[in-house]
Amino acid sequence: SLAVTGCVDVAPPPPINSIHSLDMGRVAAVEAILKGDPVLAGCVIKVSAQNDLLVLDGEVPTNDAKARAETMAGRVEGVKKIANHLEVKPGVQNPNENTDLNATPQ
Repeated sequence: SLAVTGCVDVAPPPPINSIHSLDMGRVAAVEAILKGDPVLAGCVIKVSAQNDLLVLDGEVPTNDAKARAETMAGRVEGVKKIANHLEVKPGVQNPNENTDLNATPQ
């Protein structure tokens, strides 16, 4: 018989395919949704994936816009975890919006 002393069974790492990483298709889907949104379209938001975590980086004008980006990203099938690293910078504007809110229509 074979005697092994002083060794501890170490579980092997999980197989790579058991880590459900986000594919570039889901990243592209989130980018498309954010760019198509009238509130977020002019914001520079970088979308990336780290294994099963979707990461949002960039700048938005309000806390509402930050929350909206996260909510919309979470609607994409397969996106379960989101790291929202968006910075709120009130000076960031959506170039598609009328910047003079007091303008009188002609």
